[in-house]
Amino acid sequence: MNPIVGHSADEQEEDSMPIAKPVTILKTVLQPCSSSKKNLKRQKIHKESKANLKKQKETEREKEDSCCYGCEEATGNSRETIFVKGFQHLRPRDEIKNELSNIFGSCGTVIRVFVPMQCGTCVPLGFAFIDYSNGENEALKLNGSYMGGRKLEVKMATDSAEYYGFVNFAGCDLCRGPGKRKLRARKPFDIDKAYSKIQAD
Repeated sequence: MNPIVGHSADEQEEDSMPIAKPVTILKTVLQPCSSSKKNLKRQKIHKESKANLKKQKETEREKEDSCCYGCEEATGNSRETIFVKGFQHLRPRDEIKNELSNIFGSCGTVIRVFVPMQCGTCVPLGFAFIDYSNGENEALKLNGSYMGGRKLEVKMATDSAEYYGFVNFAGCDLCRGPGKRKLRARKPFDIDKAYSKIQAD
């Protein structure tokens, strides 16, 4: 064979090689046996139960988040706790806590700010409790100061009725549930009823 002008011998060999026919591969589809059908059902049930458990945990977490006492700061009131009232309460709880921490942080080291809220609606009740590692007396000097254009009432928490219970606070199942202590809900105090009870004794 004469080589073609302008082509090398290797290129000529490649051109003269026969082209292979495509190979077709037959795929066989395996049919699931009865045991693998059972496994599929079990896997499906397992996935569904995991999804339901996840939804249940999320719902419980949402309930905790919407409970007045679903935060760390809910416990800890003491004789040194400061009571603050008068701020704009139709804002998110965290926003109020941050602003109170900034204002009252000028008096000492703030270690706790608890802003009670109505369970379910998450609307703050309009007052807060603040604890210091030091500086309680300095904080009392902020009585009459302003926060967001509103005048604050600042006093020792033991001098406020809210320290002993929240008026018209219904609470939720988490607040009042089994094994939980009865939290700070109370009915409005009726002075006439109390006086007549004292007279009867």
